[in-house]
Amino acid sequence: MRTSALSSGVGAAQAVLAPAPVNPTDVFDASAVSWAWAARGLKQEAAEKQYGLLLDHCRPAAGDTVVVQVDRIGHHLHMETEWERRLRLYEGDRLVGVFGNRYATDVYEGRVLEVRKLHLLTTSGLIGTVTCRNRNVGRPTTVTFLGYLADSNGHRVNTKRLRRQAAPPQGPSPDLVLVVGTGMSTGKTTVMRKILRAMAARGVRVAGCKLTGTASPRDLYEMKATGAVLATDFSDYGFPSTYGESLDDLVRLMDLMGAACGRAGAEIAMIEFADGLLQPETKMLLESDEVRRRVRGVVVAGACSSSLLFATEYLRKLGHEVWAASGLITNSPLFIREFTDRSPIVVASSRKSANRLARIIVKKTVEKTVKRAEDSCEEKAAPQ
Repeated sequence: MRTSALSSGVGAAQAVLAPAPVNPTDVFDASAVSWAWAARGLKQEAAEKQYGLLLDHCRPAAGDTVVVQVDRIGHHLHMETEWERRLRLYEGDRLVGVFGNRYATDVYEGRVLEVRKLHLLTTSGLIGTVTCRNRNVGRPTTVTFLGYLADSNGHRVNTKRLRRQAAPPQGPSPDLVLVVGTGMSTGKTTVMRKILRAMAARGVRVAGCKLTGTASPRDLYEMKATGAVLATDFSDYGFPSTYGESLDDLVRLMDLMGAACGRAGAEIAMIEFADGLLQPETKMLLESDEVRRRVRGVVVAGACSSSLLFATEYLRKLGHEVWAASGLITNSPLFIREFTDRSPIVVASSRKSANRLARIIVKKTVEKTVKRAEDSCEEKAAPQ
């Protein structure tokens, strides 16, 4: 295995790799490349810890940090950088991204497979190989592998290992309420941010979490702008995406997020699951007894009446309480009529505000807290 440093200066973007092996402790020039949002926080570490470039063509792992060069511009024309700005891409640009899997029915399925055929999977800098493409989306932007970012010992820098957390501390946890969708682009993010804003405006100490998905600054910034006491997602814990992660790791991540929300003083934590009910990780989590025991209720976003009827019945059979339906369906009075003619579940709009949704969630959590306290008292009073 060889390591090399990227050259700096005016011609850094066109720099070539040194042909001879270089000691892994040689300084990696962090200014010679553009740093993607998925690798945020690593630029300063690269300067302080003297990262190098590892010329190792072994199979990558999710979370490995990689330096690539843009070969051909495709679907993604820009990249989100670590400083919350969009950078237009040009052929020859050199980027620091993170290997990760992507599941997006509206765009791509991408996998971490090898380093020979690589694509930019997201504007946040997720790197992988496109294995399935929505026909309404153009071909992906292609990139060439230049090397893994490596520490002074020559080991790959992996965001999941860097951000790995200890077991969550014991203590009070907020009520957990899920926001799920029947699929992509059903209005989940709008529902989520409107609920957070409505609750914060009512004086409720609420937190916003995105448990699954693909790293992107947009949803996180939307949650932070609502006045929530905490806004966090899986990428804060080192996951470039959650596609392909195990149930144990995701349940542990949910507990870490819940503990963080509790430390921030949240009474209620809204947790969003990405994509649709049939997305592998979302389906796995919803079917898990561990998740069901932790969650107080569910808000479902859907685009039409038939998809919401399927979703609410599916969730009911799994033992979840669906507190409200919302999302794009609320744009159509006819869809709403079709749904409410066949279901007792309340449809609450988030087009202008989510005040009704907020009232439903606050009322339901209070009711369930009282019921839980009553059940606890009954258990203590029962003869032994």
